[in-house]
Amino acid sequence: MSSMKVLIVDDNESITEVVKDYFEYENIECVTVNDGRDGLDEIQTNRYDLILLDIAIPGYSGIDILNELDPDYIEKNNIIIFTASVFKSEDVEKFLKMGIKDVCVKPISLESLDTIKEKYLAN
Repeated sequence: MSSMKVLIVDDNESITEVVKDYFEYENIECVTVNDGRDGLDEIQTNRYDLILLDIAIPGYSGIDILNELDPDYIEKNNIIIFTASVFKSEDVEKFLKMGIKDVCVKPISLESLDTIKEKYLAN
């Protein structure tokens, strides 16, 4: 069984810890980064099966990260926007057109994590 790897880029450490615990409990390797620039660096240097990306990171946001990434990369990878913000449906559409796979609203439930896991991390 190939090991799956998840990256969470979110400035809220209590959220990243909970999500990391969930994935590790499910035997999925999980890396957390609490800074936008470090998150971009991590995305560009390592391969992940799934990236959960917070949009509202102070200083260097998830939008900044997306703007730095090659559109082809976004299209080919499982990137899920992870946000406490409420997006209008046209904003969500814009993300999906970019190749973002999904938009999840925080606080995230275990059911949502289960769904994400089944959908994007099925071995």
